[in-house]
Amino acid sequence: MDIEKEIKKLVETGKIYYGLEQARKSINRKKARAFIVASNCPDREFTEKDNLDGVPIIKFNGKSSELGSLCGKVFDISIITVIEPGESSILK
Repeated sequence: MDIEKEIKKLVETGKIYYGLEQARKSINRKKARAFIVASNCPDREFTEKDNLDGVPIIKFNGKSSELGSLCGKVFDISIITVIEPGESSILK
């Protein structure tokens, strides 16, 4: 699976949230289906403080600036929360 291609499909056709705060909210609401985490994200803090209830964490092999660019944003993105995958096969 080409993760970059799947992230682009996800952004275009799926339902996602950006950032740590939104990720935590989605955990509390039991809406998250997966998390995509940039390589320089302090995910250790994220996983230790939150009960992830078995929600998978997908590692993006790039920095948050690269993930932001891939999503078509002009800002860094350290975490993407996947709510609905759309046409991407990111959850497979």
